[in-house]
This record gives sequence, structure tokens and C-alpha cells, in this order.
Amino acid sequence: MNGVDRKAATIIVILLFVSCASPKIAHFVNLEAKESESDTMVILTISEPVQYKDIKLENPPCILISFPDKKVFSSEEDVVIVNKGAIKRIKNEYYQSEGENRRQLELVIVELVQDLPYKISHSGSSIIIRIENPKQSELLAIEEKAKIGGDLQAKARDPLADSGYLIGPGDILNIEVWNHPDVSRDVPVDYRGEIKLPPVRRMSVMAFTTYQLEEELTKFLSKYLIDPIVFVTVKEFNSQRIIALGEITTGMYTLKRKTSLVEFLGQIGGPTGNANVSKIKLIKKDGEISIHDLNELIGDPKKSGEVLVSAGDTVYVPPLEMSRVSVLGDVKTPKMIIVKGKLTLVEAVTEAGGFTENAVRSSVIVLRGELGAMKGYRVNMARIFKKGDIGLNIELEPGDIVYVPRSFIADIERFLRDITLPLTWYFWYLK
Repeated sequence: MNGVDRKAATIIVILLFVSCASPKIAHFVNLEAKESESDTMVILTISEPVQYKDIKLENPPCILISFPDKKVFSSEEDVVIVNKGAIKRIKNEYYQSEGENRRQLELVIVELVQDLPYKISHSGSSIIIRIENPKQSELLAIEEKAKIGGDLQAKARDPLADSGYLIGPGDILNIEVWNHPDVSRDVPVDYRGEIKLPPVRRMSVMAFTTYQLEEELTKFLSKYLIDPIVFVTVKEFNSQRIIALGEITTGMYTLKRKTSLVEFLGQIGGPTGNANVSKIKLIKKDGEISIHDLNELIGDPKKSGEVLVSAGDTVYVPPLEMSRVSVLGDVKTPKMIIVKGKLTLVEAVTEAGGFTENAVRSSVIVLRGELGAMKGYRVNMARIFKKGDIGLNIELEPGDIVYVPRSFIADIERFLRDITLPLTWYFWYLK
């Protein structure tokens, strides 16, 4: 074998070694749920056939699918609400994220409406779960039980069903079984929301109140003890945490019951005098952001009751200084206006004293964006006053600049280039 052949053979051996040593990787392609009269079918499609392991839990009723032999990556949502046939929802549990599209699946959890028989098979690269649908009479019975409070699990899974503290991962529970010190102990709730309490072994307590958990433990322990009496208290509240930032008493707070945004702000002392209460941000655990006006919520109790805070949320109350609009050019009193609520274009010009005699009302420019990357919008304010075209009376955003010119501005792009430097000096001087 000459030198070239020997080098090529060495490269091939190295490549083979690397390919054998590399972890086996597959990708989650699609999830689909189909309902028929007799069963509900879940189809999990992977990029290639993979070995899977399925486990059925009774409390709560669900099917867990794991992939022991391959890394399966996915960019799918964490939770998919299905509410179809036998399925309540499907949840994807991930290991630590490796990037936006590199999240390794740990488990696919198919949560059922009740404990139901199922069959699982595979076809090509798809895993197919067929779950027997509950009978109509059984569904009605479940609904009736939930109405009268008989179905504890249904209540426990709904955070709005009970006003008590909802147990979650990280909490420490004190469980006392009367006359049974060998069973009584402090128990941590693990990251899955489960506890270990011999002889019960593992038990899911996620989203239970202490009262509901007492009843469930009484039921379980009755298999081993005669008429057990169980008391449960939360020794350490660690799961239902919420963060408050901005113009408010900042910190991390624990929720002990169902709490609206208005109630939460009141509980921690309310916003400061420098708070922009019309632009309060509620950032949910999944990243969804909503903006709320505190005064509107206080004035509408029904709407206020619908805006709830929950574990993992962040509440941000911005300062008024971040919500300013500048009115410049041919107005009687050029100024910066602090926005305390909604501010329209007409209101801003009026607060700046109105137009001068030389103002060209048909070419008012609204500048929006950061200095150096602004966009300009022409508004014909003459039409607002002469023809009542209120559609042109736009709502201004924090940071907007309203410029009233003395002559018609034909080229907005050129105007932006010419005005950037003067505006930079103007705002520098104000600081």
C-alpha cells in the first residue's frame, strides 16, 4: 500500500469511527390527533424510525412516550391543547435547550380525560397511539362530578377551580398522618411535580391544593392503614413565584391563591408616583406579552378578574420618562409631553399650544423609531379639522416626534436625513 492509499484508508477509518461515536439524532416532524366514533388517534412522526418506550400513569391519567436510544430534537410548542375525544392535551417535556431549534425531547405526555385503554404501534417513522374514547354516559358522569366537586383531579388540574395555594415543583410539604409517625414527614415536590411517601411511592401532586391532597392521600393510604387521618401543610412556598420589576417594589413574590394583576399590584404596595400605569406589561412564562392600563382594569371589575397572574410571570411597570412625545416645529409652545395614557395627534398639538400662522397643516410629519433609523409618516391634519377625518387622528406611541413644518415637505427621506443631526443635538442638550 503506497503513501496515498495509506492516507486515504486512515481518513476512512477516522470517518467511520466518528460516525459510530456520534450520538444518534432524529427530529420531531409532526404531531396530529384524529378522532373517530370509537377511538382517538395520535400520530407522532419522527424523521426516521426510532425505538420508544411508553408508560401509563393513573394519576393524572396520561401516556408518557420516551426515546431511550436516540436524541430526538424538536422546535414544537411545549403544550398543545387538543380537547379531542379521549385527549385533553399533549405536552412536550424538554431537556435543557440547545438553541431555538435544538431542544431535545425528554417526554411526550398525552394527557387523557380519564383512565382509558390504548394500543400503540408504529408505521415507518410514525408512532401511532389509539385511545379508546369514553362512552357518552361516562363523559356526562365526569362533568356532573366536576360540577358538584366530586372529581378532585379535574379540579386540581384547573388553577381557577380553587382559590387555595396550588402545589408545584420546589415546594416542601409537611404531611402528618395521625398516630402514624413512621409515615409522617416533610416531603419535597420534585421537578415533575411528584412526591415520594412510602408506602405510596410516587404520586403526582401538581396543581393540588392542600385540602385536595389530604383527600387523595387518605384514599391511597386507606389501602395500607385503617381509617387514616391526613393533614397537609405547605412548609416552604417555592413554586408559585412571580417577578415584579420597574416602578414598583421590585422583587420575587409568592402567589398563594388565584390572583388578578390588580390584586397583585395592590398586595405589593402599588406603583410609584413615577409609574406609567397605562402601559403595564404582563410577561407570561411562555413569553407572551400583554399590555394593560391599570385605570381601565380598576374601572372594569369583570375585565380585571380575567387578567390573572400565575407562576413564572413577570410584571413590568415602566417609568413615565420612557413615555414621552415631542412636538416640534411651527407650534406655539414646542415641548416634550409625558404620556400618562392614550395620546392622539390632535391632543399633542393642542397641548403644545396649537399651530402658528405659518404652519403647513397638510404636511405634519410623525417620526417614529430610534435616531438614525427613524421612519416618517405624513399626516394631513387639515383634513381632520376641515372634513372631520378622525381616522387621521392617530394614537401616538412613546418616543414619537411630531414635526409641524413651515413649508410642504415633498421628500420625507431627504427630510429625515437633514433633521437627524439637529434632533441628536436637541435631545443631547435636554439630557
